[in-house]
Amino acid sequence: MFNSELKPLLRYHCLFWSIIFTLSVFSWCLDYVLWDKAEALQYLAISFSSDAAAMLVTGALLIWSQYKINQHNFAVWHLVLAALLLTCIYVPAENAFWLIPMKEEKFDPRFLLSNLDSSTLAFFVWTALYLAYILNQQRHFRLAESARLSQKIQQLELQALRHQLNPHFTFNALNSVCALIEAERFDDAELMSEQLASFLRYSLSSSPDSLVKLADELAAIDAYLALQKTRFGNKLKVDWKIDQNVRQHLIPALLLQPLVENAIKYAVATQQQGATITIAGQQQGGQLCLQVEDDGPGERAVKQLGQSSGVGLTNIQNRLRQHFGTAASLVVQAKQQGFLVSIQLPLQGMTG
Repeated sequence: MFNSELKPLLRYHCLFWSIIFTLSVFSWCLDYVLWDKAEALQYLAISFSSDAAAMLVTGALLIWSQYKINQHNFAVWHLVLAALLLTCIYVPAENAFWLIPMKEEKFDPRFLLSNLDSSTLAFFVWTALYLAYILNQQRHFRLAESARLSQKIQQLELQALRHQLNPHFTFNALNSVCALIEAERFDDAELMSEQLASFLRYSLSSSPDSLVKLADELAAIDAYLALQKTRFGNKLKVDWKIDQNVRQHLIPALLLQPLVENAIKYAVATQQQGATITIAGQQQGGQLCLQVEDDGPGERAVKQLGQSSGVGLTNIQNRLRQHFGTAASLVVQAKQQGFLVSIQLPLQGMTG
């Protein structure tokens, strides 16, 4: 990781100082034409030496900074302080180096702090550019970390939703299996056990950010409804309206099951006569349209949903946005008698 991040920076570092070397050569060419040839050659040697020293110093500063960043032990003030300390050492040393061709002139200590040539100025420019790079790098890192944590929170919310469902649901289902065994209805008990295993296998193995065939989601819902029917009996009625040509399209895992669970909780369980749950799916243009509808209390159910955490619907909306952006939508409609949730999402490639 450290080497992969350092190599492109060193390339830019070498490019920067190559430009400085080129400017030094251009300046020397002007001096060579306008001034004494011998002094111009001496100037070129000293200028190249100064630039090379600045290149090595800033290169060491770059490697040190990236090492500290990689160790998660870096602050911007570390770079600023290091650059200031190096400046206090480099500028007098570089100016003293320029005194070599001035042997006959009287030495003035103030000269050590007064002269700013191209290499000294380049040192400051390099520091400013590298500081800007680090600040921008840290900003992008914070944005990426924020996005990663947001996605992780959504996954945890979905997992919490599933684990919140499974213990209560599993407990009730197992009790029903035991009751069937006690009644010596062994075939029914075996069938119910298979349905429970099928549903739990699907709900626990499906990753929150994975895409599954609509047919697999519907099969899991069918098993879930069969288990719930042992509890509610004829109170739970289901009307399937799924076009065959959309069953192989892909949707986010566990997209519809929370909606069916809400319909059972707020429509079937709350009414003496129960309710009918309609599950529909069809293709409209380039969109896959899915609906879960019930003929339960409708507007009263909305109030109950508002008082609850609303994690299910919010989670579905967030996951649709995560997968498809603004190309997908979730619409909730409460009628005086009934509740409808409509989902539209782009058609995803059919699998064989």
